[in-house]
Amino acid sequence: MKPNPMQKHETFILDTLLPIVAAHARAIGASSEESAMAAFLALGTVLQSKGFSDSDLLTAIKVSRLGVHAQPEGMQ
Repeated sequence: MKPNPMQKHETFILDTLLPIVAAHARAIGASSEESAMAAFLALGTVLQSKGFSDSDLLTAIKVSRLGVHAQPEGMQ
C-alpha cells in the first residue's frame, strides 16, 4: 500500500506547527481557534496566489475531516 503523502508532514504539524499556534494565542490573549484561523487564512492566501482554486481548498478541507476516534488525543 502506498503511504499517504501527507504523512511525511505529520510530525511537523503535531510537534511544531500546532504548538506554535497555541503558544502565539496564549502570548496575545487570543483563543487557539482564533490564531489557527488567522494562520489558515494566511496560508490559504499563499496557496491561492500559487494557483490553488477556492474549489481545491474547499475540497481539501472536506476530505481532511477526521472522525472523533481518528483524531490525535489533544483534539478529541
